[in-house]
Amino acid sequence: MTTPACRKPAASAQKPLITEACPAKASAMPPRGASPTKVFREWSPEQAALLPASKHDYLGDEHLTVFLLDLLPTLNLEPILAAYTEDRGQPPYDPRMMTVLLLYAYSQGVTSSRQIERRCREDLGFMYLTGDARPDHDTICAFRRQHLDAFKRLFLETLRIAEEAGVLKLGRIALDGSKIRANASKHKAMSYARMPERLAALRAEIERLLTEADALDHSEDEQCGRGRRGDELPTELRDPATRRQQLREAAARVEAARKRELAATKQAHVDQIEDAQQALEAEARAHAQAAGKANADAVRPAPKAQRNFTDPESRIMKTTDGFQQCYNAQVAVTVGPQFVVAEDVVTAANDKQQLQPMVEQVLANVDEPDGVIADSGYFSEANVQALEHRDGRPIEAHIAVERERHGAPPTGPPRGRIPHGLSPADRMRRRLRTKEGRAIYALRKITVEPAIGQIKGRGFRRFSLRGLIGAKGEFHLVCAVHNLVKLWRTGVAMGREASTDREPAYA
Repeated sequence: MTTPACRKPAASAQKPLITEACPAKASAMPPRGASPTKVFREWSPEQAALLPASKHDYLGDEHLTVFLLDLLPTLNLEPILAAYTEDRGQPPYDPRMMTVLLLYAYSQGVTSSRQIERRCREDLGFMYLTGDARPDHDTICAFRRQHLDAFKRLFLETLRIAEEAGVLKLGRIALDGSKIRANASKHKAMSYARMPERLAALRAEIERLLTEADALDHSEDEQCGRGRRGDELPTELRDPATRRQQLREAAARVEAARKRELAATKQAHVDQIEDAQQALEAEARAHAQAAGKANADAVRPAPKAQRNFTDPESRIMKTTDGFQQCYNAQVAVTVGPQFVVAEDVVTAANDKQQLQPMVEQVLANVDEPDGVIADSGYFSEANVQALEHRDGRPIEAHIAVERERHGAPPTGPPRGRIPHGLSPADRMRRRLRTKEGRAIYALRKITVEPAIGQIKGRGFRRFSLRGLIGAKGEFHLVCAVHNLVKLWRTGVAMGREASTDREPAYA
């Protein structure tokens, strides 16, 4: 290993603050430790050509980026490619490259478009996927938002590949929901009860500001004359006394303009509150009509009903960190391989209404599950009957009826035959008390909870996109990444051929 030659400082007109004479020769002896015979490995940050010519050789065949490129030919990206219909303008980045870039970025916990742009300059894995291209954060963000619907198809593609690889075998599934923070602050929300009070205060403030601005304008008209600006170059400016008067008048004009700008800002806030108030009232009427209530048009929202001004579709939800502005992310995970086979994002904090839609999505995405496992948040008699009395093959349900107290000793198994006339809740309690039922329900803790933990462990704890559509599209991408990482860790490398001189899929 060679020592780099001493560099001469570039000629500059400015004399450096600290000058150091360049030694004729590098230090012959490297630094040593406390022991006189202890030596360290040679270190030379400026050494050239440390990396191999191919980034693939440096990363290795088992790296996730290599797996994604090998997997690329098996993915149906037609919905993404079909979005490019214009022949005009500069050619865009290859959509395949942008897709694998987003997949890899989310697998590394990098969801910010600016951070992805920075990684494309500094991270070897990102540089390998992009071929040293450097898309800026605007391009990355626009691509992600443009293809939100296509990410749903991408998620379904991961299920198809897992089925073809033989690693996705549908048996029982476990359901759970997790509150993911929205890209909005809870301090930008307002309750329905507080809106009238705030509107009255803002309108009074706007009236005061406009009145003061009109008074300032009126006083200027009296001093300078109507139709004159007052900033013409008069002879009075030669006199210091009149000059000061002119400056005071100019300051008054600036103050009047500032008050009008502040009034316009507050008026925009008034419009926001009025829109939020109308939206809450419309939601209350819609819920009343759906419930079949009389005089639904006269129904008003609950006083504590809130609306966020940054992301109006997000909701205040209780989390482990207190109440936050969130969405409720739902997942259905297979027992064993922990593949996500159904996912959704909803604005309801309660999970009770999500069981049947999630099971229907599992049926549409893959096949009929052997059974459904869920916690007490999903239990209702209607949900149990919908699963076990459905047309076709019934789906066995193991859903907790109530939340068990932590540390409470388990109740003993039931004895004797099942009594007649038991309610669905009592039947479910009896089923979960059996040895088999207890073992099946215990699978929930090693199925869906670890899957949610892995998703959050990759850094996804907050949505980057606002609005329900944006949150749904981003969660499609997150769950697709989860399944692809499962495939990679399982050792499945679809499309990888034994020969080293194969034609690359990304050419």
